Amino acid sequence: MHLIERGTGQPVVLCIHGYCQAADYWAPTLDLLAGRGATGIAPDLPGFARSAGEPGPYTMEGYADRLARFLDERGIGRIVLVGGSMGGVVAQYLALRHSARVERLLLVATGGFTADPPAALARADAMEAAPWDAKAVEPIVNGFFLKPPAAERLARFRELAAMASKQAALDAARSNARARPFDQLDRIAVPTLIVQGRHDKARTPEHGAAMRERIPGARLEVIEGVGHTPQLEDPARFHEIALPFLLGRA
Repeated sequence: MHLIERGTGQPVVLCIHGYCQAADYWAPTLDLLAGRGATGIAPDLPGFARSAGEPGPYTMEGYADRLARFLDERGIGRIVLVGGSMGGVVAQYLALRHSARVERLLLVATGGFTADPPAALARADAMEAAPWDAKAVEPIVNGFFLKPPAAERLARFRELAAMASKQAALDAARSNARARPFDQLDRIAVPTLIVQGRHDKARTPEHGAAMRERIPGARLEVIEGVGHTPQLEDPARFHEIALPFLLGRA
């Protein structure tokens, strides 16, 4: 897998990107973690961005298991785990299936289930029947932001999205639609912080509240004025909340 890695200290923080995203969505967070003595790692998940040629399975559980193997390959024991959007679903499965690995869990703009699985599966069917190109990914990437980034940066995010293999995009979309880690979230026994954007239409604050009620001791923070990528749309507020938690100071 392609990686962005910053820092050499402790803790080791593993950040997982969302659907048709890439490690770049976590690059500012990794830089801040390294500046505070930690190690930050963000992979491009198999099938996406610069890991487009990596084999599957391109499922939520498959990604969780692949990341656990990656930690084995690197000799990394326990981690602080971050997941955004679809990456948050992967993070939930990683925390459930490989619980000894996880010290703390940060879930961002995600949920424990898809509100309307048949509609999500129908969208995947429509995507399968259409070309997979820059036009296909444009509305996906635009939907990540209430506050769009600068034009050059937005173009780069679209370019990264279009790198994904169509098979990975389809398989991951269908797996995410069917995934329901929510029913097992009461088994998560590590400190958990949930961050949602107030205006996120894909994963609303209500999704966050449902997870908070399910995960023992979880805390929910809602960031005003942002959508589906709070770490990029309001990085100052997001990192004010997230960094102390990730570093074990809150």
